[in-house]
Amino acid sequence: MEMRPGINVVIGDNGRGKTNLLEAVYLLLQGRPNRTADFEELIMHGQNEAVVEGSFDAGREIKKRMVITREGSHRAKRETREIQAVLFQPDDIWMVKGPPETRRKCLDEASTDVKRGYREVAREYQRVLRQRNEAIRSVRRGERDRGYIKGWNKLLYRHGSEVIGERLETVKEMNREMSDIAERWGQGRLELKYYTTMGEDVGDEKKTMEKIAGMEEAEIRRGVSLIGPHRDELVIRLAGRNARRECSQGEQKLVAIMWRLAQAKTIAGNTGRKTLLLMDDCLSELDEENRARVMAELRRWKQVVVTSTDDLPEFDHLYKVFLGQGEGR
Repeated sequence: MEMRPGINVVIGDNGRGKTNLLEAVYLLLQGRPNRTADFEELIMHGQNEAVVEGSFDAGREIKKRMVITREGSHRAKRETREIQAVLFQPDDIWMVKGPPETRRKCLDEASTDVKRGYREVAREYQRVLRQRNEAIRSVRRGERDRGYIKGWNKLLYRHGSEVIGERLETVKEMNREMSDIAERWGQGRLELKYYTTMGEDVGDEKKTMEKIAGMEEAEIRRGVSLIGPHRDELVIRLAGRNARRECSQGEQKLVAIMWRLAQAKTIAGNTGRKTLLLMDDCLSELDEENRARVMAELRRWKQVVVTSTDDLPEFDHLYKVFLGQGEGR
């Protein structure tokens, strides 16, 4: 299947493979699945391996091929960071309406794509967090004294403050891009606000260490660390309203789309990489006016792939591929 510059529309009934197509492109360009950390889940039942390959134009032809085996190994041919992909899927609405961990996950994903080294920063924090949690459980079981927990507090602060600092920079950039889109779409002011359990004085080591120490009793009772970026919250406000609690389903979907568009813009602006937008069923549940707004935004991009179950009026004069119905037109 060949895609053209501009907006490409892939149309087909449910179950025809529209989402699989976008996920395969995402896998090749990002080197990771978008839904799971387990590569083996990508292998079709009854098969021993999965092979995904494609060709991309980044000023030169780049051929990519990934082989995934049931033994858990995966290998890619011709790694490149010249092109990246951002994928919107209908489930992204849970980034807005779901619990805090869904927003933290999306924020970490954006930070990983935008900031070199963030993956390692976050990974090191998770390592410290796991070991501190085990220390807390050891004290709870009576196997260790409380000094064992205190030995991990400084590392929790050091690596936790690094994660928070990186996240705050991403939030600032995402807020700027999302605000611009919300203004163009006539949605009112959009604001991202990051709240950390380490408190507003996270840059003050003494105050933050005192705060961490103050949570010790509650943490022993609960058996887990109750302070740190793993418990932080990102609040999204649209026109003065909390998007999670006070916005309609349609508004929440628009905010989720804005998030992905802003993520793509931030990647392109910070890395200089070409960014391919993959928009899975982005127009459903939107009224005609908002569909027009989304399509106008997508026309700003060099290349976009949009999927839909219906051939909507908004797709007139665009290149279309009808899955299961022959050639694109």
